[in-house]
Amino acid sequence: MTEKSFWKSAGMVTILLFLSRLLGFAREAAIAYRYGASVEADAYFLAASIPLILFMVFNDAVKTAFIPVYGEFHREEESNAFAFTVYVVLAIILVVVTVLMMIFAPQLMRLFAWGYEGYQFALTVKLVRIMLPGLMFMGLSGLSSGILNLKKNFFIPAIVAFPNNLVIIFAAIFLGAYFGIYALAWATLIGFALQFLVQVPAVAAHGVFKPHQLLWRHPGLKKMAILLPPVILGGVAVELKSIIDKSFATLLPEGSISALNYANKIYLLPNGILIVALLTVLYPTLVEFWAQKKVQAFKNTLRQGVGILIVLVFPMMVGLIVLRVPIVRFIFERNAFSAMDTANTAYALAFYALGLLPLGIMLLFNRVFFAMKDTITPMLFTLVTMVINIVLNWLLMGPLAHGGLALGTALSNLVGAVGMGIFVWKRIGAFGGRRLLDTFWKAGIASLVMGVIVYLVEPFLQADAFLLQALELGVIITVGAAIYFVMAYLLKIKELEAAMELLRRYFNR
Repeated sequence: MTEKSFWKSAGMVTILLFLSRLLGFAREAAIAYRYGASVEADAYFLAASIPLILFMVFNDAVKTAFIPVYGEFHREEESNAFAFTVYVVLAIILVVVTVLMMIFAPQLMRLFAWGYEGYQFALTVKLVRIMLPGLMFMGLSGLSSGILNLKKNFFIPAIVAFPNNLVIIFAAIFLGAYFGIYALAWATLIGFALQFLVQVPAVAAHGVFKPHQLLWRHPGLKKMAILLPPVILGGVAVELKSIIDKSFATLLPEGSISALNYANKIYLLPNGILIVALLTVLYPTLVEFWAQKKVQAFKNTLRQGVGILIVLVFPMMVGLIVLRVPIVRFIFERNAFSAMDTANTAYALAFYALGLLPLGIMLLFNRVFFAMKDTITPMLFTLVTMVINIVLNWLLMGPLAHGGLALGTALSNLVGAVGMGIFVWKRIGAFGGRRLLDTFWKAGIASLVMGVIVYLVEPFLQADAFLLQALELGVIITVGAAIYFVMAYLLKIKELEAAMELLRRYFNR
C-alpha cells in the first residue's frame, strides 16, 4: 500500500467509524434516556457483556489469524473454497459454543455476577439467553471483515454497526416503555445478526459463497488451528478486563455498573474511531512487509503508527479528563439519567481516560506480533495485564469505589504497553525510539497547555438546553484543538508535519 493510499483508506475508515460511533452514542443516550442507571440497566449491561466479549474475541481472533494465512492463498484458484471452508468450520464451532452457553447460562453468570441474588440474578440470566444466539452472526461477521479488508474493501466492514445501532435506538425509545428491558435484549440480538448480513453481498461478490468443495485438509486450516488458540485466549483475557470491572461493581451500590458502562463508552470513542481505523489499515500493510522480509519498511510503518497515536490520542486523553462532566451531561443527562448519574459516570471517565494512549499503543503492538505470526507473546502479556487488573481492582475499589475499577484498567493498560514495547524492540531492534520519545514529550507539552486553557474555560459551560450544550462543547473543543495543533506546529512535531505535507500534496492535486 502506497503512502497516499494508506492515508486515503485510513481517512475513509476514520470518517465512517466516527459516524458509526456518533450513532453508537445516540444508542447509549437512548438507553440512558429510557432506563437510566437502574437495576434493569445494570442487569442488561452485565448480560450483554458476555456475547459482546465473545464477539470481540472471535471477531479479532478470526481476522488476526485468517488475514496472514488467507494472504498466502487469496490469489490462488482455490482461495474461495478455502474461505468457504473456514466459514463452515467457524459456524459449526460457534453453534456448539452458543448452545452450551445457553444451557449453562446460570452457572456462567454466577462466575461474573458476584453480588447479584434473586430478581436481579434471574433477570440477568434471562437477558443473556436472549442475546447469546447472536454470537454465531458476530463470529461470521469478523471473518467477513477479514476477507474484505484483505481485498482492500474497508468501506463495508466500517458500516456494520449502523443497522445494529439503529435497531437498538428504535427499541429503547419506542418499545422500551411497553416491553421493558426485554425489548433492548431482543433488539441487541437482531443487531448482532445484521452485522453479518450487511457484509454478505460484498463477500459474495468475490465468489466466496458459490458452491465449493470443502477443503478439510487445506494447509491453511492447519496454520489457523495453530494461530487461533493463543489469539482467542489472549482476546478473552483482553475483553475480560471489561467484565471484571462489572463483576467487581456488582459488589458496589446500585448504578455502579451503569456508570462504568457509560464512562467506558465515552473513553473508548477515540479507540473506536481513530485507533481502530489506523489498525485496520496498518495491519495488512505490516503483514505484507513482514511476509516480504522488508524489515526496515516494517519498522518505519510501526514507528509511523505509534507516532500518529501519540500525536492524536494524547490531546484526546487530556480533553476527556478536563471536560468529563460537560461531556457526560451533554450525552446522557435527561429523563431517567440524573445529575447524580452524571457525576458518577464522569468520576469513572476521569480514571478510564488515563489509559487511552497506552491502550492504543498496546493494541498496535499486538498487531505487530500477529503480523509476525507470533500469537503467544501477546497472549502472555494479556494474561499478565489481566491479573494485574484484578489485583489493582481489589486494592483500589475500597478507597476509590467504581473509580478505582476504572483506574485499575488504565494502569494495567500502561503496564501492557510498556512491556510489549520492550519485547518488540528485542524482537526487531530499534524502530525509532528517540524520535518517538521526542514526539511524546512535545505532544505532552502541547496537550498540557491546551488542557490548562480548557480547564479555565470549562466552569463557564452552564447551558441547559441540548443545542446550547452542543454549541458550547463544540466551540471549546474546536478552540482546544486549535491551541494544541498550533503548539504542536511550533514545537515541530515531525508526525504532524508529515501528515500536513501529505494532505497538502493531496489537495494540490
